[in-house]
Amino acid sequence: MKKLIRLLPIAMLAMACGGGQQTGDQLVTDGADSTSEALKQKTKKIFRTIPSPMQTASLLQDAGAEYDTDILSDPNTWRNYTTASKQAINLGVYGADLSYASIFNQTQESMLFTAAAQNLAKNLGISSAFSDSTLQALQDAKEDRDKLIDIVTTTYWDMDGYLKEEGRSHLSALMIAAGWTEGLYIATQVAATKPNDALRQRIAEQKLSLGDIISLLGDHPDDQAVQGVIADMKALQTLFEGVNTGAAATTTSTNASGVTVIGGGTPATLTDDQLKALRDKAASIRNAYIQ
Repeated sequence: MKKLIRLLPIAMLAMACGGGQQTGDQLVTDGADSTSEALKQKTKKIFRTIPSPMQTASLLQDAGAEYDTDILSDPNTWRNYTTASKQAINLGVYGADLSYASIFNQTQESMLFTAAAQNLAKNLGISSAFSDSTLQALQDAKEDRDKLIDIVTTTYWDMDGYLKEEGRSHLSALMIAAGWTEGLYIATQVAATKPNDALRQRIAEQKLSLGDIISLLGDHPDDQAVQGVIADMKALQTLFEGVNTGAAATTTSTNASGVTVIGGGTPATLTDDQLKALRDKAASIRNAYIQ
């Protein structure tokens, strides 16, 4: 997990093929700007506020959700994604689905999503994140939930770190946005069938993460694929406008035991209509991404 913090704080892979890059909607580098200290600091700040797919999956399990394979993407369609932007987007989707399958101990499906992500990572030239040692570690940890979570989470953020190190942070941004969208899609699908106040609260809190994602994507104004995803995120942002994200604690007091008590905060809330609107839009966006 320390490695995760070093890179990040979040998302996914290393370039096995250095040098030559694809062009257009293929592989391009961001140049010196992406390595500026200011951008690094901004990215770090943003990453710390966006939940990883594994965190979202953990929340779903804690909320009492049951595993539902029907809401996940098809791990066999990775060959359909032929452009770098589409590969990065679906790497994020597969990362979220892999997290979901792993945390529910669905070993067979976890391996299918791992293989799909590995193939996309290879196509993007960052296959080192899914090296033979990583795959062996996943196999060895299949009965150890905590270890499995650590491996998947670290791999996810390693991919992000590798992309940025190679000056392809626009692909990293696409991957993060798509992974977040898949998490929102799964969470809203589950919330619609299994009412849970804690899950609704976490969905409402994503209003704050969404603003950070749009900011992250905004660092790449010249990339057409990124602009398309920004439009999707802003459509979601419109639906989030009326969502109450709660308020931070505002009061402190000391009880008879001398313990300081913090209070005054209010939890985030989400109405039935808001949940339905977010569920429908998240599904529409996500289904377009996996086409």
